[in-house]
Amino acid sequence: MFGNPLVSRLYPRGTLCAWVGLIIISAYYLRAWRNLRGQSEPSLTLDTLISPGTQPLPELHYLQWGMFASVLFFMLAGTADAANDWLYRLVGGLMGFVAALCFGMFGVGFVALWNLWRELVLQIKKAKIGTLLLSIPLAILWLALGLGVFIALGTFVGKLSNSWVPQTQPLLWGLIAVTFYGLWKGRSHAALMLRLILMASFSAIIAAAVAFGFWWITSQTALLLVILLSAIGSLNVIFYSRWVRLAALKDNLE
Repeated sequence: MFGNPLVSRLYPRGTLCAWVGLIIISAYYLRAWRNLRGQSEPSLTLDTLISPGTQPLPELHYLQWGMFASVLFFMLAGTADAANDWLYRLVGGLMGFVAALCFGMFGVGFVALWNLWRELVLQIKKAKIGTLLLSIPLAILWLALGLGVFIALGTFVGKLSNSWVPQTQPLLWGLIAVTFYGLWKGRSHAALMLRLILMASFSAIIAAAVAFGFWWITSQTALLLVILLSAIGSLNVIFYSRWVRLAALKDNLE
């Protein structure tokens, strides 16, 4: 069995666990997808009219069990090829848990980044291309001024005593949040072009970091094992983006 080309020679048991996990998680989400698509419009009963917030989302229920099973297979893949010692198996299980946690964090970040790009593309389509091109110098000037202000604030905080640093951090983070919120809500062409520049820069940095992390993990383990575990994590991210997030937004709007 371990000589099969579909099973990695470096981590055969872990790769086999990942294969089994991918098949099970795929079948589970396929069933959940069909059940959710087959549901008709929910009928409004007396209970839902009185307390709509008490009804749990079925999409979230599916995601919770899917995430639980996925984390379990991550941990099994991490412990399958560990030495026959409880400490090594514990370390392998913790590494699998941390890998699942990191993948979930990056997955939610990618979903947020994708939706920001969709919103930005819609804004760009409504704007005039010629005006956008003419606003590039002003956007670059604003970018330079913003970087200069942040560098000056960092220098100012660095010169403060250690007792004042914890008190100024919430103020700085609040200032950063207000700045980005105002930038994203700005209606001028220069603000739109500046958002495009920042989004392209952030996306390039994140893509480079993910590519480097994927290369480093594969160099420490096995390529096939990383691909299979990534596929398991991607199923959770896709289900979250397609069902849970949209259902939560719809529930908030109602």
